[in-house]
Amino acid sequence: MKTITEQVAVLSVDEANQVLATVKSLKPLWDEERHRLGAGISYYQPRVLYYATSKQMNPILRKHFDTLYEKLIEAFTKHYGIPVTFRNDLAVPGFNIYIGPTDFSNIQYNTHIDLQFMDLNWEPKGSADFSTTMSFTLPIAVPKFGAGLNFWDVRQGDIPEEELDDSQLLSEKQAMYQNYEVGIATIHDGRHYHQMTVGTKSSPTDERITLQGHGLVQSGKLVIYG
Repeated sequence: MKTITEQVAVLSVDEANQVLATVKSLKPLWDEERHRLGAGISYYQPRVLYYATSKQMNPILRKHFDTLYEKLIEAFTKHYGIPVTFRNDLAVPGFNIYIGPTDFSNIQYNTHIDLQFMDLNWEPKGSADFSTTMSFTLPIAVPKFGAGLNFWDVRQGDIPEEELDDSQLLSEKQAMYQNYEVGIATIHDGRHYHQMTVGTKSSPTDERITLQGHGLVQSGKLVIYG
C-alpha cells in the first residue's frame, strides 16, 4: 500500500493523560461551537478573527502546554532533520474537542484537502516553500471504539471540482485508513483528500481530543501553526 501518512511518537500515554487533564481544567475557555481550545485557521474565518483569537489564546496555551509544545518540536525536529518553530503571529496548534454523550459515529465528516496556508501571510515573498506543506493530528484521547483518518491517493486537480461529489475515486471502497493512537502524531502532506473518522459504535463516555496543526518550510525552518 502506498504510504501517504507517517507516524511520529510525541507523548507517552501518561504524558497524554496529563495533557488531557489540563485541557479539561481549561473548559471555561473552550469554544464549544467550534469544538476548539485555541485558534485554528480551518475554524476561525475571516482571517482577522483568526489573528485576533491567536493573539488572545497563544499566551494561555503556551503557559499551560509548554512541555507538550517542547516535545512536539523535539519530535518533529528529529523526524524532519531541520529546525522546527512557531511564529508569533500565527496560532500555536490547538485542540479539537469532542466529548460524549454525542454519538460521534453518526456525524458526517467532510472529505477535504488542507489549503489553509493560502489564507496566511508568508512574507517576505519567496521565503516559504509551498511544496512542503504538512498537517498533523496528535491524539490525546480516543473513543472506546477507535478513531482515525480515512485518506485517498487523490490530490487536488486529479478530479475536476464539479465531479468531486460523484467521483468513485473518493468512494469509501477506495479509502485507506490510519488508526489513531494516543501520543502518536499522524502526519500527511494535506494535499491528499482525507476525512476524520470514528468507530462505527459509540459510548456515552467517549472522548476524542486531538492536537491539530499544519506546517510548511519558511526560510529553512518548518513553521508549525494551528
